[in-house]
Amino acid sequence: MQPLDYFYDNPINKGKGTPRVFDHIFAVVIRIVFTPLFRCKIKGAAKICSLDEGFILAGNHRSYLDPLFVMIAMRPRTVRFIGKEEFFKLKGIRRGASWLGVYPVKRDSGDIKAIKRSAAMLKRNEIVGIFPEGTRGRGEDLVDGQRKVHEGIAMIASLAKARVVPLRLWNTEKISPEGSKLWRLPKIKLAFGEPMSLDDPAYEGLPKSEKAKRFTQDIMTAIYALPEPE
Repeated sequence: MQPLDYFYDNPINKGKGTPRVFDHIFAVVIRIVFTPLFRCKIKGAAKICSLDEGFILAGNHRSYLDPLFVMIAMRPRTVRFIGKEEFFKLKGIRRGASWLGVYPVKRDSGDIKAIKRSAAMLKRNEIVGIFPEGTRGRGEDLVDGQRKVHEGIAMIASLAKARVVPLRLWNTEKISPEGSKLWRLPKIKLAFGEPMSLDDPAYEGLPKSEKAKRFTQDIMTAIYALPEPE
């Protein structure tokens, strides 16, 4: 059996056998179940899936199920999500997650290994999924007038010379409301925006740290500016 690092450091579609079968069956089942159950409405995914390049998919984060809805929207392409390292300590989950393309990051530590791994994926024309807010939120609160986000996304984009596609999800936080033990079935909506680049003239001449901060905040602004699909 291949070590987990093998799946983190090789193209997700490389090879055959159990991992590829598992990935395909899991995606099919999720799509068959979730699409009608949550009456999913998706806007702009086809255009983004057709991009002939690796890119970062950056979205807001309201539920543990967010990656599954993104998976539905992006098929047949696979999105490789960064997951918190603690998630991979669960023995019954980590191998299945690695087969789906998920890979670990040490949060709040400037995980250089995860950053370089992400950049390598992008250079192989894979899609890397990142939630810049870092953890699930229940609202759209601002800190000092700005959203609290991690700037690692800008470092990855710079290292890989990759563009960032903003994505917004609606209503996923209503699936499991705080204080409720029962799941609910709200209508889930997703919208994809236009790719953003650090090469944009707006960032020319900015110091490296200020450039990363501004780019990250601009990504979040673009995410929350996306119109809700009707």
